Amino acid sequence: MSRWLPSELRVVICPDQVALSPLRRTVGLRGLRRTIDAPHIVSCNGTTGAPPWRAALQALETALPGFANGKTTATVILSNHFLRYALVPWHAELADAEEELSLARHCFARVYGKDAQQWELRLNHEAPEAPRLASAVDAELLAALKAVFGSAGIALRSVQPHLMAAFNGCRGRLRQGSAWFAVVEPGNLCLALLDDGCWSRVRSLRIGSAWAEELPLILEREAYLADIQTVPHEVYLWGAGDGALPEIEPWRFHALAPAQLPDAVAAQGLHFAMAMAG
Repeated sequence: MSRWLPSELRVVICPDQVALSPLRRTVGLRGLRRTIDAPHIVSCNGTTGAPPWRAALQALETALPGFANGKTTATVILSNHFLRYALVPWHAELADAEEELSLARHCFARVYGKDAQQWELRLNHEAPEAPRLASAVDAELLAALKAVFGSAGIALRSVQPHLMAAFNGCRGRLRQGSAWFAVVEPGNLCLALLDDGCWSRVRSLRIGSAWAEELPLILEREAYLADIQTVPHEVYLWGAGDGALPEIEPWRFHALAPAQLPDAVAAQGLHFAMAMAG
């Protein structure tokens, strides 16, 4: 026998699509089980000169009221197209969260320039003395998200960057070792280097349809730029799809989600796999 729990809505926002995935959660003899119930995708097309997320938010605003039932909470996963990332070095002398955020903003300004002043920043909690991964998103996008969910009467519980949602969903596979972790989306590759399970480098790159063939060269270049003495050759790929992974020594490629998800979810495609990542 199973018991129904309150419903949850997962929303994945990408430049060209919004995927809405109502999740049914049941508790049975084997514990908690989540399944996607009646998933829905809305396509959208951006307009020249508008923020890249504007069309997606308009599509979400139109579709969202159909998923409101008074008991639903929502988690939003934002495509890496909308995010910027930076590593913030550890400083024991920082007194509080405000000083940590100030340092993070300084790091973003050095990398991205004055535009970083308009972004909302979040810091990932890491072990002491380890660099911290920080993410940045347009503050106007977050404000628009809150307004859209508020109008629909759905409680917005969490907004997650795709990189972090994917990493948290498969952290156990990385075994706290040293490896490359890559999140693939159409047109975007978010590539991180982990050193004994800690973030040591992160980059977002534009990619084309031939990204899999170019990946060994990309890794060689990133390893050179990172200037590390011992280059890890284990590469974990999230969202690589059904295509064949490169087979070029000394690199060893491992596919993560969506291949590791239940068949019923993986069959829905990348956007619904992203919905289950967080």
